[in-house]
Amino acid sequence: MNLAVDIGGTFLRYDIGGIKKVKIKNIDIEKFLKDLIKKYNIKKIAISFAGQVNNGEILSSPNAKKFNPKNLGIPYILENDLNCAALAESNYFKSKFLVALYSGTGLGSGIIEEGKIVRGYKNLAGEIGHIPYKKAPFKCGCGKDNCIELFASGSGIKKWAKFLGCNSDLKTTCEEIKKNYEEALLVAVATSLTLFNPEILVLGGGVIKNNPYLLDLVKENIKNYAPKFAISKIVLSEIEDASLKGAKLLLKEENET
Repeated sequence: MNLAVDIGGTFLRYDIGGIKKVKIKNIDIEKFLKDLIKKYNIKKIAISFAGQVNNGEILSSPNAKKFNPKNLGIPYILENDLNCAALAESNYFKSKFLVALYSGTGLGSGIIEEGKIVRGYKNLAGEIGHIPYKKAPFKCGCGKDNCIELFASGSGIKKWAKFLGCNSDLKTTCEEIKKNYEEALLVAVATSLTLFNPEILVLGGGVIKNNPYLLDLVKENIKNYAPKFAISKIVLSEIEDASLKGAKLLLKEENET
């Protein structure tokens, strides 16, 4: 049996007879996966990870617990979670030119070109959450204090809420945080449209899922942020656990080659 796992900033999800999830802070990831491998006699594992990965190694993990997949003792595929999500979205929307832009614990994107993941030299293409944006009075998980993720992500909202003494839910937080989030999201969408020229841009992640009004906000205002020639179809994700489903697609693709 093969196993697909999604390790995010808040939850670890896996699918064995149905999708299950556990809170990251409550577990030792390596031990948890080893126990699953032993219990279900797993022969191979595909891991979607909320961090920067390349050639089977975790390079950086601003929002997730770092671990060493080599210690699992079985063959594995390790891929960035937004690359996995973009694969799943591409498969769902039947588009070979797609960007998945997710605002959850962090802010990230995955890019599909001609049906394939756009990776870059070290598999770091699409790390939009860490482009320079504005100075903040605190630091991002990557160590910088000017990442757009500090304004357009769940972790960013929490940091601003603590700093300003506001509620950390976008629906009920103070107006300053809400407006800063909306503007940063528009900049991230406009940047993605202009740089990657997708047929479809898919908005997803926990913050956007819990605030679906953001789709209308983006559609109504994107003309003020992106050039007209760059604007394409913008939709909400319709997939539950897209990163996990993308990891399963990686296992399927490898089995077919």
